[in-house]
Amino acid sequence: MKKDMIESDKNYIYWGFTIFTVIAAAILLFFMVYRFSAILVGISIILKILTPIIYGLLLAYIMTPVLNILERKYFVDFSKKFFKKYAVDDLKVARILSIITTSIIYILILVGFIGFVIPALFGSIQGIVANIPGYLNDGRDWIANLFSDNPEINEMIVDNYQEITIAVTNFINNSLAPSMDNVVATISSGLIDIIKFFLNLIIGFITSIYVLYGKENFCAQAKKMLYSTVSLDKAKVVLDNVRYVHKIFSGFLFGKIIDSLIVGLICFVGMVILKIPYAPLVAVIVCVTNVIPYFGPFIGAIPSAILIFLVSPSKCLVFGIFILILQQFDGNILGPKILSGKTGLSSFWILFSILIFGGLFGFAGMIFGVPLFAVIYAFIQGLCKNRLEKSKLFIETKEYEKIDYYDPVSGKPIYFK
Repeated sequence: MKKDMIESDKNYIYWGFTIFTVIAAAILLFFMVYRFSAILVGISIILKILTPIIYGLLLAYIMTPVLNILERKYFVDFSKKFFKKYAVDDLKVARILSIITTSIIYILILVGFIGFVIPALFGSIQGIVANIPGYLNDGRDWIANLFSDNPEINEMIVDNYQEITIAVTNFINNSLAPSMDNVVATISSGLIDIIKFFLNLIIGFITSIYVLYGKENFCAQAKKMLYSTVSLDKAKVVLDNVRYVHKIFSGFLFGKIIDSLIVGLICFVGMVILKIPYAPLVAVIVCVTNVIPYFGPFIGAIPSAILIFLVSPSKCLVFGIFILILQQFDGNILGPKILSGKTGLSSFWILFSILIFGGLFGFAGMIFGVPLFAVIYAFIQGLCKNRLEKSKLFIETKEYEKIDYYDPVSGKPIYFK
């Protein structure tokens, strides 16, 4: 009798919890549908408050690979050798030395970028704006010489080109130049936002140091919370999925960043050797756009070729041949060597993910869309595999190329004749 009462109480608790969950979900759905704008405002406020923490977590994630390499290969042995005899925790010393060294490396990279690349970019952009009228005149003369044997075509093209030249010159003199004052005013008015950004970045950097110092402890706390809320089987599934997501994102993003930096450096050195103009600007464009798979090389090469064409059509041809060789080297040798198929996606699905996420989230979507879709693809693939295993059906895709259909009665595959 007592046992039946206990079972009855359990049923009441179960059904009460189920009803409460359904009502809570319905209320949440109502607010999501009818108060969606208010929810977005609330989320934006929370994200604004948590901006330094988000910066810190991102910085810690970016710095972790370098820190791990330095700690395992150098500072652990160094600390054991020099600090253990002084009754000091050598592992803590190794972590502190690794954090300091990693921070110095990243700060030097940032200072080098600001000190060398940005002035070169501004110089190139200023040179382009100042020399646009001369480039247009050179282009007109080049076209006139090209069609010198065809006076009618020459006259038609030169007349249209002259109209374009006048329109561009008027735009520069009447619109672009005056708008520079507005740009300066906008920058001045946005000085507070710039200060806030750097303050958040500084706080984020301090936060990243705390995260890096205690990353094992934070992971342990997360595992502890996970095991306290779900069963052992579900906890293992969650941990496996988190490790897989980390593997995909870190492997693709860090690999692509290294690949793009190498491509940008080769592009800069090659353009300097070949005496192609705007080497710093074009190298940065090629480096940044190369992060985008497939479309990146074209996105970077086309505007760069137009800039170089305005200065020298012959150099533009040299640049086109050089960038084609460089992208072939990257696509067939360097890229596969660094990435080595870390996403597990075919070329079609990579193209699909770039188009979908690029259309939804712009440039950031084109970069993060591939690893994100790889995770979604793997999740769906895992669900299909589990369902097929339970139904005792073939798992390998190649098997379904031979099968016409499964017989509903016998459950056996019927192959193509």
